[in-house]
Amino acid sequence: MKETAKGEKYEAARSSWAPLCGISGSLGSTSQGNSHTKPQADISGGAGQLVGTWRLNSRVVTLEDGTAIEDTGLGKTPAGHLIYDSSGHIAAQGMRADRPLAIDCGTSTPAPSNNSQSVNGYDAYFGTYTIDETSHTVTHHLEGALAAADVGKNLVREFHASDDKLTIIVRTNSPNEIRTLTWERLH
Repeated sequence: MKETAKGEKYEAARSSWAPLCGISGSLGSTSQGNSHTKPQADISGGAGQLVGTWRLNSRVVTLEDGTAIEDTGLGKTPAGHLIYDSSGHIAAQGMRADRPLAIDCGTSTPAPSNNSQSVNGYDAYFGTYTIDETSHTVTHHLEGALAAADVGKNLVREFHASDDKLTIIVRTNSPNEIRTLTWERLH
C-alpha cells in the first residue's frame, strides 16, 4: 500500500511539471524496442569495471598528429560526472569551468561525429550502454540529451579501467580529434 501511494504521488507530481518542461508522458519507459536499449544483465569483465560514479580529472584534446587543441564547447578544464549502473544505464554531464553567467541556449559549433554537443558550456545525456570486450569499447546509446540532435546517437568510446581510474578515449573524424578523458571513481 505504501508503494502505491508513493507511485501515485510521483505520477501526480510528474503530470503537473512534465508539460511545463516539454517532457513527454513516457518518462517511466525507456525501451524503444531496439536490442541495444535493453538493460545489460551481465556485468562481468569490462562492464563490471565501469559500474560506479566517476569524476572527471582531466580532458585532453589533440589532433591525430599530437597537437593539443582547446575544445570550444567545454574548454580546457571542464568538470564532469559519469555514472554507469549495473543494469546497463549511463548518465554523463560535463561543464565548462568558465562558462558565462548569461544564458545562451544556442548550441556550440556542430558536434563532430561520435560526440555529443554542448549547449552554453554544458553537455549532458543519459541512456544505456553496451560493452565490446574484444575491442575494449563501450557504446553509449543516447535516449535523452541536452542537445536534441544527440538523442538516438550511439557514441563509441575506447576504455581502460584499473582500480579507481578510468580512461576513456573518444575519436572523432570532423576534424580528426582524439579526446582523452581521465576519471576517478567516487563510488
